Amino acid sequence: MKLLVINPNSDAVFTDAIRQEALAVAAPGTEIDCVDVKSAPRFIDTCLDDLQAAPGMLRYVEQGESVYDAFVVACACDPNVDALRELTEKPVVGIGEASMMLAMMLGERFTILQTGLASVPKKRELVRKYGFQERCASLRAVDEASDAPMEQRLLDAGLRAIEEDFAEVIILGCAGFAGLADRMSERLGVPVVSGVASGVKIAEALAACGCRTSKRAKYRLDR
Repeated sequence: MKLLVINPNSDAVFTDAIRQEALAVAAPGTEIDCVDVKSAPRFIDTCLDDLQAAPGMLRYVEQGESVYDAFVVACACDPNVDALRELTEKPVVGIGEASMMLAMMLGERFTILQTGLASVPKKRELVRKYGFQERCASLRAVDEASDAPMEQRLLDAGLRAIEEDFAEVIILGCAGFAGLADRMSERLGVPVVSGVASGVKIAEALAACGCRTSKRAKYRLDR
């Protein structure tokens, strides 16, 4: 099995962190290629960022149609996932949707941790799009004014979500948080879900089962 993991932004540091986590969780025999979109912004946060990333993402899927068994969009806002699903019958997995679906199997309600307040409204829209509002305890941003390391700020936000919002599962709402889930879970005492790991494992499962994207209506191109 061969997966293409697409980082929609142009940050090579992000891409390397995503690659390392994808390789760490992949099953024996699964090949992982991880790429970024050179023409995209360094961070995907706004609707305009999504549009700027789209041409490169579409090109990767077009060129990889005959090479890969599934595609993973490694941004927790799932940019352009619907367009990519129109383009191919191969499974296309957004790590935002994957992480929420996995979290709902681990506890009644989840909280998504974000890098800052500006990213919260867009993630709230994504939760609504997937119909997961009843299972979402909260969306929390880290303290942007703090000088503490990012991992500590995430831990602080996660603890508040558990104590104040009654969250049972924490989702790391950015692909750049790859590699932190296990340590945070030990510290917080609840499951902490990584988007990259969730996306890779769900993509593997879909490909192994021979699943294809339905072209009956929403993802049909020849209308």
